[in-house]
Amino acid sequence: MTQTMSAFLSRTEVWVIALATAAFLALYWAFRGAPIGQAADDEGNGAPRATYRDRVIAAVVVGLLLILGGAYIALARSLLWSIPVFALGFGLVLTLIAFNQRYRHASPALRRTIDLSNTALNVALIAGILIVINVLAFRYGGRALDLTRERTFSLESLTNNQLSTLDRPVTFTLISGRSPLATLQSERIQQLLELYKAANPGRVRLITLDPFLEPEKYEAIVKRIPGVAVTQGGGVLIEYGEGEKSTHSVVRYSELFELPATGRIEDQAALYESTFHGETAITSALIALREGKKPRIYFTTGHGEPSLEENRPREHGIGVWRARLAATGAEVSELNLLEGGIPDDATLLVIVGPKTPFRTDEVTKLRGYVDQGSPILLLLGNQEKTGLEELLRSYNIDFGRGTIVDQRLSAPGRPQFVYVPITGALRHPILDSLIGRFVLTPSSAPLRILGFGGSAPLNTKVMATPLLRTSNLSWAESDLTQRPLKLDQGPDEKGPLNVGVAVSDRLKSGKPDEGKGRIVLFSSPALGDNDQLQEEPTNQDLLMNSVAWLRGRPDLRGIAPRTHVSMTLLADPVLRFRLIMVPTVMAVLLVIGLGISTYLARRE
Repeated sequence: MTQTMSAFLSRTEVWVIALATAAFLALYWAFRGAPIGQAADDEGNGAPRATYRDRVIAAVVVGLLLILGGAYIALARSLLWSIPVFALGFGLVLTLIAFNQRYRHASPALRRTIDLSNTALNVALIAGILIVINVLAFRYGGRALDLTRERTFSLESLTNNQLSTLDRPVTFTLISGRSPLATLQSERIQQLLELYKAANPGRVRLITLDPFLEPEKYEAIVKRIPGVAVTQGGGVLIEYGEGEKSTHSVVRYSELFELPATGRIEDQAALYESTFHGETAITSALIALREGKKPRIYFTTGHGEPSLEENRPREHGIGVWRARLAATGAEVSELNLLEGGIPDDATLLVIVGPKTPFRTDEVTKLRGYVDQGSPILLLLGNQEKTGLEELLRSYNIDFGRGTIVDQRLSAPGRPQFVYVPITGALRHPILDSLIGRFVLTPSSAPLRILGFGGSAPLNTKVMATPLLRTSNLSWAESDLTQRPLKLDQGPDEKGPLNVGVAVSDRLKSGKPDEGKGRIVLFSSPALGDNDQLQEEPTNQDLLMNSVAWLRGRPDLRGIAPRTHVSMTLLADPVLRFRLIMVPTVMAVLLVIGLGISTYLARRE
């Protein structure tokens, strides 16, 4: 009996009918001035009979409830089915108001009914107009406004580039868990995946799957893709393509959220703080699927270059950059040119901050690699000889003297840690998505482009163009030991100065071929260090855009997704009760006070 009653009370229709009945009785009482079964106040001459008055009031209440019922049907069922209910409710109320206007002065109950009904219709009309405007804006108004500080409800340009260039359909299957924490996480992930779908609805499909409610579908997916079985607590299955040729990747909830290390999450599942890596993880998985065959990126070693294995944020190394490259589907390896040549499968060669110069045979291998049109990315300075100076000169790049400092755009107390603005004055595909941001360039050297300023280029087949340029207040300091640092005419070179250069083939028109590059050089060896990426995330975006441009992959350019930190107030039950009840009670008391004040004022 108890289970039957519980199942009966759990039905939505039961509560809707109960609320409608209670609303009918309350509104009928308010309009009539007395509940059912009690006589209403006597009315003046010319008023209709009591039975007629009661029937009119009851019909008006039914009409108003039909309007509310239409709103419920529109929200819960279908907008199309709500239209007849709305029409019946509005028509009934408007007809009764029109026919009973002649009794408004003789019958206080009908006057009250007419006035309150007019007010209710006006409110419903305004609400309907606002809802229609909202729906039209949502469907046809373009991109929604995201006013959050961290752009929580917007996709970054890298994700949008990936979605807009899809050549095969993508299916996201959201596999949800049953715990309170998994339920909260599923809502956030579904919200993110809806943004993916909205960016390219013709190519992106979203499916939600509850393994407990749909075990047959879940078992079928597990049989086809066994990796789905490890998504305990929930996960996202990404399928790129259709049929047997499709590729897939599984991203678990544990890879999307970073939860607090202390405390029992289940006890406070509704109130917790977490870091959301959803867009980063899902976009990286999608890029890896689109890559197919993994590109091979080699970093030179054997000359004191920073470690690829060190990924602690504040330690010297480039492990964070390597992890980002690996997340986008690249296979990153070290290459010692003293032990062999450059492999034929090399997609890109990277040289970062060597402390000792390359030997002659190594330079010969590098020259042969670059001369055949293969791309190379370099982070070099002028404080140590690299042995690559002549190679760079043959591609119209030369180093100036000194270390660039800037007293205004620099880290506090470290004038050689210069922030370089990306203003849009220098246009290049690498920079297009980064305009308005700053790059941190520690201990950078001035770069000179041969062929600019009257000098003749050594290589007329290629063209070097500036990427980064410091401010007018910067200069190349020849002596960092002097205090205070100041611009000395003669030995010091006044800014603005180039600290980044891109080299591409020269077209017949004399313009550079910006579709695919040959060389990208930044004169700050520490530009990609872990601590610099932690200090200024734009550094990583700049490096990743450079890699994408050198590889001829415009879809990989853009601002990488950020992590979002969700901070929720943790309150004990007593505090939560006070936070809810105090404003509620104060609002009720305010309304009562305004009502009493209005009554006393009108009485006087």
